[in-house]
Amino acid sequence: MLLSTKWLREYTPCDVATQTLSDALTMLGLEVEDILHPFAGLKDVVVGHVVECGRHPEADKLSVCRVDVGQGEVLDIVCGAPNVARNQKAPVAPVGAVLPGGLEIRKTKLRGQPSHGMICSERELGLSGAHDGIMVLPEDCVPGTRLVDALDVDAEVLDINVTPNRADCLSVIGLAREVALAFKLPFRLPEYPLHESGADASALVRIEIPDPELCRLYQGRILEGAAVKTSPLHVRCRLFAMGVRALSNIVDATN
Repeated sequence: MLLSTKWLREYTPCDVATQTLSDALTMLGLEVEDILHPFAGLKDVVVGHVVECGRHPEADKLSVCRVDVGQGEVLDIVCGAPNVARNQKAPVAPVGAVLPGGLEIRKTKLRGQPSHGMICSERELGLSGAHDGIMVLPEDCVPGTRLVDALDVDAEVLDINVTPNRADCLSVIGLAREVALAFKLPFRLPEYPLHESGADASALVRIEIPDPELCRLYQGRILEGAAVKTSPLHVRCRLFAMGVRALSNIVDATN
């Protein structure tokens, strides 16, 4: 069972050091086997602001960009992504950065134009398989900020060995209850207001439970007009931190 410390704190205000938290869970019989840092490979990547973007004079499929990465000097970067454009915020790996796949970024020339970094796609960052263009960041991201800070990702994840008799701890909520008890902290569930409309679902779908002793409750809800598309960035990052590949908003919501 993987437990993000950031996700945990949405249920209980546990501000102890991660190692202290790990030791406490282990003493409760929930052995922490490892402390993972899922976004450690992005430590060199920063937010960049594409100040200028124009066509490469020697290549139709390349763009020559000038990118502000908060260092006082605007970088010249050649980019082959079709969606790169002026005034975008995007992840940038400057010269010297090492990406998750082991690629080290070096100063180079592409068709005669100098390039001092890479504007990255999600696949190059190891976040997903998306490689049809660069990863476009929210407009309020500040140039020069570390990408992991700008996205406020789940930095530390505990790998917990949950024994068969503790099925109640096979969820973030279940583990949060244990942590709240261990440190005498309040436990709270987030409130998600639900706005319902339309006909009563029971008139459209019938749920039958043949043996109520084996299944005392089974609930369903009808959702209409939902479009299958890519999930918001914060959802995809959280799933990545928990070792789950993002697929679509419907599948990701279930996960």
